[in-house]
Amino acid sequence: MTALAAALAAYITGAHLTKDAAEPIVWAAATFVATTGLVILLEEKTGLIG
Repeated sequence: MTALAAALAAYITGAHLTKDAAEPIVWAAATFVATTGLVILLEEKTGLIG
């Protein structure tokens, strides 16, 4: 859920900052991947999963 919210925020920000249509989509995808990885890493370190 956190990754989706971060991706949406990145997309909205990108849509306002650039005129190119593809760039906000790339920003949202990269943010989603990075946030998902960070959340999984933190869950493993805290013992919530695995």
